[in-house]
Amino acid sequence: MLRSFLGLCCCLVLLVPARAPALMQDAPTRIQETYLEDPQETDPGDATVHDDPEPEEEVMDEPDPEPRRATGRGRVVTPPPKPVVVPAAPVEPEPVVVPPRPGPTPVMAPRVVDADLLAVWERWKQARARNDRAAAQTAQQELLKLREEILATDLEPLSVGFLREAEVRRRAGDLTGTLALLDVAVTLSPGLPSARFARAETYAVEDPLNLPRFLGEWRTALVTLAKDARYRRPALTDLGAVALAAWAATAVAVVAVLFLRRIRYALHDFHHLFPRAVARWQSALLGLLLLALPAVLGVGLVPQLLLLFAVVALYLGRAERWVAVVLLMGLGVMPLAAGALVRFTVFAGTPAEDVYLLERGGLSADGAAARVRARAEARTARFQELGALAFYESRRGLLEEARADFKAASALRGGDARLLTRFGNVLVGLGDAEGALPLYNQAAQADPRMAAPHYNLAQVYRRRARQVPDEQLSKELERATTASATAQSLDESLLRREPPPEDRPLLNLLLLAPSIPEGDWMELADGAAEGARVEAQVGRWLSHALPQGPVGWALTAGLAALLALMGEAGSRMKASRDCDRCGRAVCQRCDKDLGVGSAMCGQCVHVYARKSQVPKEVRSRKQQEVDRHQAWTKRMTYGLGGLVSGAGHVITGLPVRGALYAFVFSFSLAALVLHRGLVRTPYGDAPLYLKLVPAGLVLCFVYLLTLRGLRRLQRGEA
Repeated sequence: MLRSFLGLCCCLVLLVPARAPALMQDAPTRIQETYLEDPQETDPGDATVHDDPEPEEEVMDEPDPEPRRATGRGRVVTPPPKPVVVPAAPVEPEPVVVPPRPGPTPVMAPRVVDADLLAVWERWKQARARNDRAAAQTAQQELLKLREEILATDLEPLSVGFLREAEVRRRAGDLTGTLALLDVAVTLSPGLPSARFARAETYAVEDPLNLPRFLGEWRTALVTLAKDARYRRPALTDLGAVALAAWAATAVAVVAVLFLRRIRYALHDFHHLFPRAVARWQSALLGLLLLALPAVLGVGLVPQLLLLFAVVALYLGRAERWVAVVLLMGLGVMPLAAGALVRFTVFAGTPAEDVYLLERGGLSADGAAARVRARAEARTARFQELGALAFYESRRGLLEEARADFKAASALRGGDARLLTRFGNVLVGLGDAEGALPLYNQAAQADPRMAAPHYNLAQVYRRRARQVPDEQLSKELERATTASATAQSLDESLLRREPPPEDRPLLNLLLLAPSIPEGDWMELADGAAEGARVEAQVGRWLSHALPQGPVGWALTAGLAALLALMGEAGSRMKASRDCDRCGRAVCQRCDKDLGVGSAMCGQCVHVYARKSQVPKEVRSRKQQEVDRHQAWTKRMTYGLGGLVSGAGHVITGLPVRGALYAFVFSFSLAALVLHRGLVRTPYGDAPLYLKLVPAGLVLCFVYLLTLRGLRRLQRGEA
């Protein structure tokens, strides 16, 4: 029985499928349940058991936690295998390509010559001739643009052309067009005084009541004239020449008046040198012929005046003598004064004028550049000339030539801050910014107050920041900011300065070039040769008899002083004097009874001092003679005072006041006569009213003042 039960159990064990335990262990998932219940996937009439292939790795790696589900018919349906999700490999992100920073546009140097400027000028003239205002305006703007690009301070020839056209417009009554043209002329040449004077005059015509505008422009014109050596020095030459001419005229006038006043008494004493048989008129005629002999022989002005002064020195008062001596001494050293004036004020034709033209960079600079190059080849050019030539070449785009000339100038004088800054600009234009940086630093150390090297350093650092790696960018920008802040602290105008556009960085507009002060190159205005020539000419005109040079000057001064000292001994030499009443000679040789200090002649002493001994008729005739003498003296005083202011005061015994009046009168008169000037400026001088009006006013004032003074003297009021 027991054996039968064991056999039955073994049979039952054999009937169980081999993979049933494995299938029962995995419970179906929610997705599998849905999949099993799909009628298309499970066919109830199909008794076949769907066994999955044995993906051993999947069963082992991912056991199904849900058991297999049995169908209602007792079949075990094997669910489809669970899809294995294989993790995708990590996708590498595409690298972000950062485009490189665009490098700076290379610095450009303009290639502009005088022919380019003149071509634009011709286009403007043709447009004006056709009355094409648009084309004319375009040409004007192009001229201004070219001037700015080449850093030309003044284009005087073109401004003069605009001035002439403006004058035509003003005559036609077109004040608006006149002012427009004058504005262009002033913009092209801010340092041209004639342009500013013309604009001031137009302001006065357009709106006479707007005094601030007219006077402001007129004052600016005067300041411009005073600051510009090309116009200031000729004005000083003319002023000095007028002063020297006035001194000479004063000396001639004073000595001549003193001679005319006292020659009567000198001829009286001269008559005593001849026998009594000689008539007085004969001795007087002989004396006058002797006095005229130097003029006939042409010995010069100074010897002639010395002779006239020597004749009357004994008969002059002390003040009269020493006034005459001072005037004669000044006349003697006038050649030296004229030569010194020329040496001090000469400008045209000197190396200083060449430097002046090169620094301004206008249309006249090409000839100056040729002259400086010739001196450089001859090794006679100086530091200022070479520096100005190199600066001119750099502004016109001749960078290689400018570099060579800057090197030559540096060899003559190293360490000049302005030269180093300009030299650095040339290197930047040639693409050698690294070579320019030490030059800028040296310039900043040589002159810490100059803003240009700091500003240029900032520009170079900014341009270099666009080329360095990213890790160096902040450092370069910090350097640029520091240098820019330093430059702006030294020159506040740089806060408003706009650099050129990035696509057109012109060298002349990108970097600053410091200007050279006038005092640095004015020493080149050496007028030694011109001064010596003028000195010799004036010396020959003043004296042919006396030696030239210091010996002649010392001899003139010594003779004048000796004559003045001799005049102090007039009383001991019994020289005649004038009678206070009738004007006759008070001579002790003619009248032994006269005292040494007598102020009247013998006749006046008898008539007025001894009235009881002189008949009435004689006293009456003498009084008439006195009246005639006083009337003649009065007429002579007014006549000479009306001819030369101050001469009347000299006659009346006021030599110092008369000499001062005569000098001012002569100065004003010489200014009117020499209003054209001795030295002409190339592009117009100051207007004539600036010379004629002040001189005329001073002349009239002095003339009327002296006549009023003479009238008061005659009335006994002063």
